[in-house]
Amino acid sequence: MADSDIPLVSISCLTYNHGKFLKEALDGFLIQKTDFSFEILIHDDASTDDTVQIILDYQKKYPDLIKPIFQEKNLWSQGTRALSATYNFPRAQGKYIAMCEGDDFWTDPYKLQKQVDFLECNPEYVACVHGAHFFDESLNSRVETKFEKVKEDFDLDLFKIFHESGGVYPSCSIMMRNTPPFYPKELLRFPSGDLTLIVFLKMKGKIRFMKGLWSTYRIHANGVYQGENRSIKNIIKNRYLIQEYYSNLSKKLPKSSTRRLLFIFKVKNYLSIMYLKMKILVKPT
Repeated sequence: MADSDIPLVSISCLTYNHGKFLKEALDGFLIQKTDFSFEILIHDDASTDDTVQIILDYQKKYPDLIKPIFQEKNLWSQGTRALSATYNFPRAQGKYIAMCEGDDFWTDPYKLQKQVDFLECNPEYVACVHGAHFFDESLNSRVETKFEKVKEDFDLDLFKIFHESGGVYPSCSIMMRNTPPFYPKELLRFPSGDLTLIVFLKMKGKIRFMKGLWSTYRIHANGVYQGENRSIKNIIKNRYLIQEYYSNLSKKLPKSSTRRLLFIFKVKNYLSIMYLKMKILVKPT
């Protein structure tokens, strides 16, 4: 990493009871080879395991790099969402923001450099993402994903985002320009932050998907998505909020594409909600 008082990239990392995984995430940040400086912004949501101690140990070794915030009470359990947008993004000094939660990790030491090089050379792009390996903790092995089949770079479009309900990029892959706002204020309550962010960024400009597998997304029972959103009632609530958001968003889309996009999404969303409601009604015997 190059020496500089002002970092070019701010890494935003959320943690909560990630003690088992966090060292791998932090080491993935520290191995980055760049010709620019970066900072590591960590927000811990009142972890009860050894996460806080691990952060403090790393901060002691790298005081100029690691800048944590420690909550005394867990905000997520109180209904607070958009923790990155609320606590990390406002203090980011970098021209770019890269995201990776404490249970995922970067594997390519040139990941940041390659993404910065692309955005520096392509000012019409507001963000870039890339592929990732997926590691299932319950199986103790990698699982095959669609990202491994990507053979060339491409631009994300709204149709693909709608069609896949936002699951078009690993959350640990995104780098975006530090140009607020990142979320409309009314969406800070939205449970699915990754989806909200990618749609809102797409409305601001172009997003490049880069074919490299430069990180690892971890699947485990205590993950935010695998944990809280495993509740069927939470999934249904999330689906209704997504539907409301997309309906409002449609007013900003070209008329020629609006009907097709919303029709596909609404059908998928309706069937998903009905299926989930049936799961609540029909208990396994």
